[in-house]
Amino acid sequence: MLAVSSEPFDSPDFIYEIKWDGYRCLAYIDGKTILQSRNLQDLTRSFPDLSYFHHSVKGQPLVLDGEIIVLDDTGRPSFNFLKARGNLIDEWKVRRAAARAPALLVVFDVLYYRGQDVMARPLEVRKGWLQEAVRPTDNLIISGFISTYGTRFFESCLEQGLEGVMAKEKGSPYLPGRRSSYWRKFRRTREGQFLILGYQPGTGRRELGALLLGEYLDGRLVYRGKVGTGFDREEERHLLAELEKLPSLLPHQVEGLAGIRGVRWVEPRLVCKVEYLEETPEGRLRHPSYRGLC
Repeated sequence: MLAVSSEPFDSPDFIYEIKWDGYRCLAYIDGKTILQSRNLQDLTRSFPDLSYFHHSVKGQPLVLDGEIIVLDDTGRPSFNFLKARGNLIDEWKVRRAAARAPALLVVFDVLYYRGQDVMARPLEVRKGWLQEAVRPTDNLIISGFISTYGTRFFESCLEQGLEGVMAKEKGSPYLPGRRSSYWRKFRRTREGQFLILGYQPGTGRRELGALLLGEYLDGRLVYRGKVGTGFDREEERHLLAELEKLPSLLPHQVEGLAGIRGVRWVEPRLVCKVEYLEETPEGRLRHPSYRGLC
């Protein structure tokens, strides 16, 4: 189940919990533990430290929904630490990383309980079953929540350096694979202005796939990533019309473009406004969204 973006609000009909900055994960528990990502990839081998929940969780067989996180030295979720673990393949390196940067599964919903599909039951009922099923351990915890006061909770989360808040309607069902206003997300975002270095064509009904972004740093033109959301059909056509007027730019004039193909490069004359979550250690924008030409 997915959420829609929203401005913070207060309502007695909603609960509010931390939006955890990690890998979304379903845990299938029935005498063994299997972890599956949102795009149906098996995460169990990547996170062997999270593969023993069947020894402590009650109500099997059951399916839990949650987020895999790795904490930094300040006790906050670090997506970069998590990604470094998730990218490992070699079994010895995976186990060494698990000892050095242990993962946690933060669970916030139960979809099957005692072998029964409970997704149609109200969220507040499922939360009760979640408390019955899960005994918190060093690497398995239940996401806490409050009721009614979403605005102040969001402000408190930002003060703690967290990503944001999830608001969920108390009486709502679980709708697998669907984005619904039953779940709403408030996120901390940043905004910046970036040069458009080129674009990738779209596929299917989309004419524009993504814009490639750059920025001058100490006189050097540096690649900052690409943005593929935030423009509708009309804006796609407007951008393409403007970009096609520009002369081509050779990729070697931009730092950090290794391995990027299928791009029409342009002279960096157009500047666009982009909203994003944060920067990666490589200087790329994370979760960017286009907000218009400047």
